[in-house]
Amino acid sequence: MTEQEIITYYEDCDIDYRLVWQIDKNFSLHYGYYDADNRRHSQAVLNMNKILAQRAGVKKGDKILDAGCGVGGSCLWLASHYDVHCTGINICEYQLKRAIKFAINKKLDQRIDYKVRSYLNTGFDDNTFDVVWGMESVCYAEDKKEFLKEAYRILKPGGRVAVADGFINDVTPDARYDGMLRQWLDGWAVPNLWGQERFKQDLSDVGFKNIDFSDSSKNVVPSSHRMWAASQIAKRVIGIAEFLRIRSKTQNKNVTAAELQYPLLMAGAWNYGIVVAEK
Repeated sequence: MTEQEIITYYEDCDIDYRLVWQIDKNFSLHYGYYDADNRRHSQAVLNMNKILAQRAGVKKGDKILDAGCGVGGSCLWLASHYDVHCTGINICEYQLKRAIKFAINKKLDQRIDYKVRSYLNTGFDDNTFDVVWGMESVCYAEDKKEFLKEAYRILKPGGRVAVADGFINDVTPDARYDGMLRQWLDGWAVPNLWGQERFKQDLSDVGFKNIDFSDSSKNVVPSSHRMWAASQIAKRVIGIAEFLRIRSKTQNKNVTAAELQYPLLMAGAWNYGIVVAEK
């Protein structure tokens, strides 16, 4: 996938995220983390920020880089719950304009900076950040190891990289799902997924230590099912909508991807991982 294809996907499918994921209310595009205390969608998507922050050991005074910040939901949550400064970067200027607006409305713009940059070549100095945060954004790197190298460079000694994302099953892979996986990822403009073992090895090769990988698949199942359910409704009208030019092919592929990710998760073809490692 080229950067422009990824940008086009998010611009075209913004309406889907606003309708199904309610991003104008919770500012989040990621899967929700469901547990005993967070059983509703609006709670779960915010809880995912809490879980990743806890795993990353976010603390007062931290400088955090949100690498691939979307519309800024994680930055908003971190700045409102911790005494930290966040920098959000994104290749999609359309999303950043909304992120800036949200920060101003929440009166958090003094504690959040947004920049149009790639997380593979951030332009920041060495040893700048305490935490590099990747909330379902690292999947968009063609080579995930290049992201990890850049994260390692800009992290201070003792800094942490924290990633919540999808990973293909490279422990017990099953080739019969390869075609469905490819169709799913293409629909979301994702070039590929690394396996958890490969990702952990890349972290180690780059120089990270104290690597912790937690399989949180069961916690995202309700979100996964929510997308699948929405796709079943949308499937009834997408053909007509495309013919009438109400919806684009990119938007309709998004519906197909939303449908496929759920049975693939249930079959164990991929899992949802939360990964933290220290420089």
